[in-house]
Parts: sequence; structure tokens; C-alpha cells
Amino acid sequence: MYFLLQKVILPNIDLCTEEQLYFRTQGGKYNYTSRNLLVPRHKVACFDTFFNAFSVKKWKKYTTLTSLFLRVNIIGRGTINVRHKENGVIRVLKQIDFKSSCNISDEIEIEIEIEIDISKINFGYIYVEWQSDEDSVLNGFEFLTKDHVSKSSMALVITTYNRKEAVTKTINRINKTLLTQSEFKDRFKLIVVNNGEAINHPSGNGIMVINNENLGGSGGFMRGLIEAGKINDVKHVIFMDDDGSCEIESICRTHAFLLMAKDKNTVVTGCMLFEDNPAIIHESGAIWHRDFLHYPDKHYLDAREIDSLDTFDNERKIGYGGWWFFAFNINAIEYYSFPFFVRGDDLLFGYMHKKHNIVTLNGVASWQMDFERKISVLNSYLNFRTVAVPALISKRKFAALLLSVFFVREVFLASFSCRYELARAMIMSYNDCLSGREFWEDNVDLLEIRKRINAITHNEKFNVEGIDIVNGCVDYPCSGKEKAIYKFFRCITLNGHLIPAFFLIKKPIVVDYRHYHPTKFSFRRITIYHLNIENGKLLKLTHSKMEFFKVIINGLFTAVKNFYRFKSAKKEMKNSLPYLTSKLFWYKKFNKKSEDKY
Repeated sequence: MYFLLQKVILPNIDLCTEEQLYFRTQGGKYNYTSRNLLVPRHKVACFDTFFNAFSVKKWKKYTTLTSLFLRVNIIGRGTINVRHKENGVIRVLKQIDFKSSCNISDEIEIEIEIEIDISKINFGYIYVEWQSDEDSVLNGFEFLTKDHVSKSSMALVITTYNRKEAVTKTINRINKTLLTQSEFKDRFKLIVVNNGEAINHPSGNGIMVINNENLGGSGGFMRGLIEAGKINDVKHVIFMDDDGSCEIESICRTHAFLLMAKDKNTVVTGCMLFEDNPAIIHESGAIWHRDFLHYPDKHYLDAREIDSLDTFDNERKIGYGGWWFFAFNINAIEYYSFPFFVRGDDLLFGYMHKKHNIVTLNGVASWQMDFERKISVLNSYLNFRTVAVPALISKRKFAALLLSVFFVREVFLASFSCRYELARAMIMSYNDCLSGREFWEDNVDLLEIRKRINAITHNEKFNVEGIDIVNGCVDYPCSGKEKAIYKFFRCITLNGHLIPAFFLIKKPIVVDYRHYHPTKFSFRRITIYHLNIENGKLLKLTHSKMEFFKVIINGLFTAVKNFYRFKSAKKEMKNSLPYLTSKLFWYKKFNKKSEDKY
């Protein structure tokens, strides 16, 4: 009996239409209504792509896979080539010719199964190529195995807050394309943890909707994890974004991969693609740097490129995976989420589970908003916590010094850009992170923190409208690399804050709001507008020497003070961390057992 490993994914007009992520063809035409590929006579369709290549390397390395079969569903006549590519070298594993005289008008559907010998293949990937002798239609293909696989269920956990339309659409989509499909009967459960206004969607038929106190993503996903643990046949859990912006097949592949995993500590994280540039990878897992700083792996890799899979499969040690798509064995969880509310919950979850082998698979991805579009005073407060807390639990020498240097750098960059309120938020964040267990226990819901952030946020809001920015009234940034001497002059003048006011430029400049630290464009400008390109609103910043030096002096004082506080705060965090990341901690926060049933 066959077990499905991977099914072809074809473009979906509601999700992604970047065809080179799915197939490559010369002269072929994809039908978005019937979702099949028309391949004209003597043309070729190739599936050596991000979504449809089969990574032998990762399946052989992390799972018990020993046998592999290909099943192809076509109408027409032609040749199937099963190819293997490793380090740029391509060889044909199988070549099947269809000699039948049927053609597309006969509507005779051919389904063929091909055994692929992978006993001596441990690296690279396998892909399908179809050469058409006549006009033909490729409906799909799938990779299968005859290996024994122990069956169990996977719980899909989604946390949402006041995104009723998006999450309702996601529930309906998952129900229609996954939960009610006979081939996946009883394999998947959906748990939606609603932190906001009530969602009018009944529980039952594999769907559970839980109304939860708003404890952010941390509390929402932990509530879902606790509920998933109560379901007898659930062995695996996947955390997903509430707009469900991934291919349903990505979920199925992930479950198949984990069911066959050699080690219960195998974890699959989906890479993040930009929603406004859907072929570009933002992050394929994240790498730890100096034990508490982190950066995205495969950043800005173009997944359409023909050699991108070789780069993608070049593995590095992944430190954590984002909770837009993060799947794991429920029995491999030793710690629950740290009460970050949002931003950092997934990061520290990965940091603490050092036994996890985090794997990225081609074709397992989620489209998300560019993080640079989420810059705000509150988010800067939250972002700094994602560096400070790992530093507190790090065993690295000089962590206190490195954190203080990083902090001073960020405060200076924000202040150089005239974002004084943003800098103040980071100062507040640094002080809070060293405040001890009571602070974290009392601020799980972030309510008091929001009030404090709002109290210091007067100018850095996108609430400016009616400014003429098109008739020569403002300047726009010039492209091109900045000269070193110019940059040096900016630095020694503290980006213009040491220059007398009469040397400053009165004409405002408008910059894209996605520039986190536009220090170059802020130099010598009295007024800087940040433009939100989605809604046309502006954020107005004003050069102020007084505000600059207030923030810098406060920042330097905070850096020195917290450098000396760090040792005691680190000891306190070591004692508090087991409780703050325990199931008991979250049970107390939820304060009740769920009465919802499937």
C-alpha cells in the first residue's frame, strides 16, 4: 500500500501566480480554472522548481525513507523523464515513453506508476520532466512510498486577534481542501485560538474554536498546544499564521515528513516569502550569531532561479523557526513559550529547545508581510526584548558588554534618524528586561506596557495627511552609494546634531517608511516625512538637538547602569526561566480547562 509523500503543487490565483516557482515550460499554458498544464506538441514542461522538486537529501537524512515511487496523471502522449540533480550534474533515472495513440480530444486519462531506485542516492533532488509528442494535459503527479508508516494526527494551531474575515476564510479553506478530503480522513485537526472578538464558527468536525484572553501569540499558541495535547491521537502540532497564507500541500508534506522522521526532535519550519514579492525568500529559518543575536538564513534568495534549490538545500544550523509555519512532535517539547506576548516567542522557543533539528523543505513556505513594514515605537520596544532576553540566558562570555554595545548602537542610529521616541522605547525595553520575574508575570497581556509606550509616543505616528509631496515642495532620496568621507563627516557631527541650525536644510525630505534607520537621508534635514506607500499617510519627524542629547545621555546612562546590573539580572533570570516557560505558568494564566470538544 502506498503512502503519499509529496503531491505536485500548481499555481492558485487566490494564493500565488508566480509560475516559475511551480514549473518551467516553453510554450506551455497553465489553466487557472481547471488547474492543469497544457503542453503543446514537441514542447517540454519541467518541475525542477521550488514547490515541486523532491529533496532526496533531506528525506534520506532525516527520515526512514527507503522506497520511492512516482505516479503521473496525464492526458495525451509523450515521454516522462525522471531526473536527478546534484551539484549541477543532471542524470536521467527513468525514461518512460507513451506509445498510445490517444490525444487530448479523446480525453483518455493515463495514470502511470514508476519505481525510482534511491538506494544509492543520498544527495540532491529528483524532479519530473514531461516531453510532449502531441498536445497534452498534465493534471498532476505525486511521489509515494511503500515503506511502513505509523499513522497519527496533526493539530493545526492558529492564533488570531480581531481578524475575523481573514481567519474565517482560512477556516473554510482548510476545512474544504483538507479536513473533508477522504484521503486525509482523521489525519488533521484544526484549533483556532481567538484572542479577540468572538468568531461565529461552530466547533466540531475536526474544528475547535477557543475564545481566549488576549495574551498575544505566546498565550494563544500555548493554549492551542495544551488543547492539542488532550487529543489522544495527535502526535504532531503545527503553528500557523491566521491568514493561512501557505499551500495546503505544504501542510500535508510536513506531516508526512514528520511521520517518517527518524528522531522525535525533528522539526519543520516553513520559509517566509514576501507577500508583495512572492518569489523572494525573507527567511528560511534563522541563524544564531554570538549566541543571542540572530539573522535570517537564505535572505533574499530568489526561489525562481534554476540553481536556487542547490543553495536552498545547503544546510546551516537553524536556531529557530517562525511561527507562521512551525511543526513539531508534541512529545519533543520540554519548555513552553516565554511570555513575550508577541515578537520573540518563537525565537526563544527555538533557543531553549537545543535538541531540535530544525529542517527547511522546499515547497514548505508561507507568504508574509515584510517586517520592514511593521516599524513602530511599540515594535521597537518588543524587538529589543528579542535580543536582551536571549543575552540574559546565554552562556557566552562578555554577553553584558556585547548587549550594551548593541543597545548603544541602536539608540544612536534611531536618534541619528530623528526617531527619538523610538530610541526612548528601546531604553524602556532594556530596563524592563532586567526587572525580574515579577515584571514578566504582571505584563503577559502587554496592557500596561502599551499605556507606557503610548505616553511617550506623540509624533511618531502615521497620522499626517494633506501634505503636498508631489509639486516640488519636498525632496526625495537620491540613489547611489554614499562616499566614505561624507559618511565620516556625518558621524563626527552626530548626523548633523552638532551643526548650527542655520546650516540645516529647511526643505522637507520624504523617505519610504520601510527604511528602519534612514540616517543618510535625515542628515541636515529639519523635517523628515516617512511615507506609508500602502495608504499614503505620513509620519513627521523633526530635527531637535535638545531631544537628541536628552535621549543620548539617557541611553548612555542606561547602558552603563545595566552593564553593572546584568550579572544579578542574569542570575535572577536563570532561577525564573523554568517557571516562566512551564505548562503550569500558562495553566494559571488561562485559569480554566477548556470545555470545548471536537
